[in-house]
Amino acid sequence: MAQIFVFGRVMHELIPKESQSKQPYVSFDLMERTGGNQPEFYQVWAGGEDVARLIRLKVKKGSMIWLTGSQKLVDIRQKDGITIKKLKIWLNDFGYLPGQFPKRTSESEQYDFVEAATIPAFTEVMDGNREPLPE
Repeated sequence: MAQIFVFGRVMHELIPKESQSKQPYVSFDLMERTGGNQPEFYQVWAGGEDVARLIRLKVKKGSMIWLTGSQKLVDIRQKDGITIKKLKIWLNDFGYLPGQFPKRTSESEQYDFVEAATIPAFTEVMDGNREPLPE
């Protein structure tokens, strides 16, 4: 499986479900637009604590989020019986894009939104042969 970092829009409301082994999960489609190209659609799956966090942070249809996860191309059988290929992502982490936060209903939720909004920072690489290293 490949790792992916994607920015996109949630395409439908999240409906928490329970697996046969009684574990919570949710799946939703995410649409990514890149330049003038056709949008790319991903099927995102989340389980366990990620389900509770998605619901607590009010991710819903139309939410603009970033996410990271493991990606795999899988065969999906549609209702009409036709099998298509679709990109499937198993969620590792996510957050709202800057300026996309839903309205907070309580002060206790504020920490969650700050945490969800934090996009992983770029790690600067220093070349010790060309630049003096910090002391």
